[in-house]
Amino acid sequence: MAWRSFLFSLIFFVILFVATEIILRIALVCYGYPFLKPGDYLYTGFYPTLKEMIGKDIRSDDEVQDILILGGSVISTPWSNMEMRLDTILQKKYGKSKKFAFYNTAAAGHTSLDNIIKYKLLADKRFDLVIYYEAINENRANCIPDKDFRADYAHIKWYSDIYLLQAHPEINFTVIPYVCALVIRGVRDKVTRKVYVSQDMVDPGFAKFGSNIKTALPYRENLTNMINISNERGDALLLMKYASYFPEGVKLTGEQKDMDHFAGCHYASPVTIWGQADNVKKGIQSHNQILTDLAKRKGTHFFDMAANMPQDGRFFCDVCHVSELGAQNFASKLAGHLIDSRLLEHSD
Repeated sequence: MAWRSFLFSLIFFVILFVATEIILRIALVCYGYPFLKPGDYLYTGFYPTLKEMIGKDIRSDDEVQDILILGGSVISTPWSNMEMRLDTILQKKYGKSKKFAFYNTAAAGHTSLDNIIKYKLLADKRFDLVIYYEAINENRANCIPDKDFRADYAHIKWYSDIYLLQAHPEINFTVIPYVCALVIRGVRDKVTRKVYVSQDMVDPGFAKFGSNIKTALPYRENLTNMINISNERGDALLLMKYASYFPEGVKLTGEQKDMDHFAGCHYASPVTIWGQADNVKKGIQSHNQILTDLAKRKGTHFFDMAANMPQDGRFFCDVCHVSELGAQNFASKLAGHLIDSRLLEHSD
């Protein structure tokens, strides 16, 4: 009798577990998670630019020059098609003597933290060259009271969600612990009145806090981590100083009239999506100085894109995004540097 009772309880528990698992997986599907492998949401939900690379054999010891691009929207495929521009210029230079494969993982809103996370997720890949270009998106993380700032950017919901997902490697086997953790965090955030800032815009009420560049140390740590990993993997890394355009004598307010000073692109971003103009400029300068210092101290490849982009509104759609003329200049100057420095000939 006891044996039957135990068996019945076991069967009931298994059925309950399976039913709960299926229901929770269906619920997660409604939020974009894959049903069979919800852990892949890290790629499908957060970093879709990595999807095409999963399962690919990318090596630096073959005849193909594999180039990884890390950054924000400026050099992303949707904005500037930077990889296609570079490929066209390099193919004209090298002809059939070299084959290039570009992997552009740059995306809107991505910070140095996103880029180091992406680079770590590509641990089984080896690249002939890694290009890094980003120094403005970090500014959003500054727009929060000092007491609420977190060096790991967990005060931004985007990163808090990433950390929670990464903390549950069992999620493909069972989603129950992960969903429980989501619920617990949600309740805790309500009770403690947790303050989060957005990953893609700035609350006008918090913009004033951006004057303190709290991201300086995290930015340095993320880039140092990137340099160390590239050295360990044997990937050549090129750090580029960030180009921006703040019209001299003009106070940018984020209003439409700001665009009179730029190229008149179909798409452009008001400076206020990163914070107050003076603070955004200050943040870029701070991050650029850190990047430049690290490149010198670590002996990392460096290119001053800021000095190679004319301070002329025709080259910019807004304070950072490049116009068609700007994209042509950007690609030409970068490709010229790659050729002149023989960065793509290290294995010849």
